[in-house]
Parts: sequence; structure tokens; C-alpha cells
Amino acid sequence: MPLTRLAAAVVLAVLTSACAEGARPELAEPDTTSTMTTGAAPTPTTLPPAATTTEAPFSQPAAPNGRQYPAVPAASDAAAARVHEVEQLLRSTDVSDPAFADLAHEQQMLYRVIGRDDEWTRLTIAEAPEEIARAVIANLAARQSIADISHGGDAPVNAPAWEIIEPLPADELRDLYEAAAADTGIHWSFLAAINMIETGFGRIDGLSTAGAQGPMQFLPTTWEEVSDGDINDPHDAIPAAARYLVRRGGPNDMQRALWGYNNSDAYVAAVTQYANLFREDERAFIAAHSWEIHFSAAAGDLWFPVGYRVEEAIPVEDYLRDAPWSAPPPRS
Repeated sequence: MPLTRLAAAVVLAVLTSACAEGARPELAEPDTTSTMTTGAAPTPTTLPPAATTTEAPFSQPAAPNGRQYPAVPAASDAAAARVHEVEQLLRSTDVSDPAFADLAHEQQMLYRVIGRDDEWTRLTIAEAPEEIARAVIANLAARQSIADISHGGDAPVNAPAWEIIEPLPADELRDLYEAAAADTGIHWSFLAAINMIETGFGRIDGLSTAGAQGPMQFLPTTWEEVSDGDINDPHDAIPAAARYLVRRGGPNDMQRALWGYNNSDAYVAAVTQYANLFREDERAFIAAHSWEIHFSAAAGDLWFPVGYRVEEAIPVEDYLRDAPWSAPPPRS
């Protein structure tokens, strides 16, 4: 088995969910005080207007790259309406426009939050416009499958020893998936879904707890079965993953092949759901490529933007002192 449960912590990801809601700062109530004139005045005195002091609205700090953690509405109907709006905006916004990546990140967070609540999920699916209904259903089904991977486990209390790097552009990755597909018969969309769930398309540079590494998360011993190249290079790792899937039953029996990649029914379901979505809607693949790395910790759903680097796992509270942009903003 080349992979471990790194996927459950990430995403992806994507990956994403039965994650613990983090402790979020609360907006302070206005503090209202009155100013009165004291003394032995023989007649009533008209008091001046009460002075009020209201704390400034919460402002989430931006990450060093200038981007901010997307806000998610606190009400189910507002969250559902916003994810429907974002899905439609992603279909009308040019992928080269910087707004596209921000919309995709917001889409990711909306699905992560909505997918944690069955009632929110049902509402979001029931009210989805017909033209985006398939995308909404597939994304929420995949999110719940990913949640099942880590079901019952304790949420991490440490920030992981990872470095978050820029992935290859979506079109370059698509070329690598297609080349591997031509050689092995494994459809490109399965390779894209695995790459996303495991490392956010290669954004995570670091070992899993079991020692798996590289953009497709191979154990070194398994890597030797399928490649003599560089385990950390997507040009080698993506075709190696395709060859491994063939050894485990693909492309004729992809359920069996995916089980061989990671022995989890929930993992197989999540990969299949994303693969089907990418195959039906290439814009969904491009949007997912713009998703960020989120880590489901005991302190909440932390965001690790490109540039995050922790050489040894450290307590989350220590990390957040220097990186407040990684904590979820209050729900509005």
C-alpha cells in the first residue's frame, strides 16, 4: 500500500468532513455607558446623550501572500446560496483572472463547512440550480467520504512538519495524467483525484506519519516496485502511480485498484467521486487545482498557504501566535 491516511488530515483536501470546529474569536457586544452630572442641583438636569463604545469589527489578517482565509456564512440558507453563487461564478470567470483562485478557495471552504452537517448538506443539494446540481452533489459526497476516512480518530493538536510549495500548473499536470493514461489505460481523472486528495496536487512537501512521500504518497519500498525515478518529482510519480494501479487491477477494476492504493472504502469512494466530477466537468478540475491546504486540527480548520514551513511538528497554539491568518475567521 503506497499511501497512508495523510489524505484524512488534508483536504484536500480537499480535501474535505468530520473535522472539529475551531474556537473562533467572538465579536464583542457594544459597551454602552452613561455620563451624568452629579451635585445638589435643585431642579432636574437634562442628561447629555449616552456615550457608546463599540469595538471595531473583527478583521482577519492577510497571509504573507496577501490572500485571506475565506469567510463562511453562519446560517445554512446563506451558506447554500453562496456556494451556488460561487459555483456559477467559477463557470463565468476566466481561469487566468486572480479572482478565479479566490472563488475556488471560497468554494473549497464552503464545501468543507457544509459537508460537516447533514441538514446543511440536504438543503444545499435540494436548492441547487439544475445546471450546477451534479457538481454540488459530487463535491458534498466526496467531502463526506473523506470525513469517513478519519471518523473516530482524534483531531491533531500539532501543526505538521510540512512545507507548502507551489504545484505544477493545472495544464502541465493534465499533460502528465494524460501521458500516463495513454501508457496504462488508467483514466487521467483518477490520477488527478489521487494527486489532489493526497497532497493538494503536490503542494504538500513532507513525510506522512508512516513515511510515505512525494506528490502521490508512496512508501519507498512500494516505490521500488514501479519506478527507479525520483519519488518527489511529479514527472516520475504520476506515471508510477498509474503503473501501480494497473498492478492492483486497473483499469478493468478501478475499485479494486484504488483499494490496493489505500485500503479504505471511504478513500475509494472519495477518489471515484472526484474522478467522475473531473471527467464530466473539466472546469471543476481547474477549480480544485486552485484549492488550498487546510488541516483539520483540534483547534479548528487551519489554512496553510504556500510558504508554510515547519521542520518539526509544533503545538498549534505556538504556530498560530506567529500565523494568525491560518485560523478560521468568525462566521458571519
